[in-house]
Amino acid sequence: MSTEEEYPYATLEKDGYEIEAIELDTWQDQGFLKEPIPADDERFAVEEGDIVKLIFHYAKQVKENRHPVEHMWVVITSSDKGFLTGFLDNEPNYTKLLKPGQELSFHPEHIIEIWRGE
Repeated sequence: MSTEEEYPYATLEKDGYEIEAIELDTWQDQGFLKEPIPADDERFAVEEGDIVKLIFHYAKQVKENRHPVEHMWVVITSSDKGFLTGFLDNEPNYTKLLKPGQELSFHPEHIIEIWRGE
């Protein structure tokens, strides 16, 4: 099995976009995030019905040496041992590769915010 087959998430090369994985110790103090990134125990405890925010990068912008990213909400439809599936709950501004309602696969380490409904 090749490495690409083992990696179940979108990649710039294969899909034209990727979702950024977040290491808490390097991202926690980023000034552009409104809220601190949830702790790993919270990110790994998300379940069906939860709404989470992810960071998306696009191959076209990376290739053109522009690096806009989008922070978009995803509604989780299933969770299985750290493998999450959900649908995009936003309209992307920087790409036509993704559409609202599109199914995505991601990992708890991709989550930067959990919507609390407050």
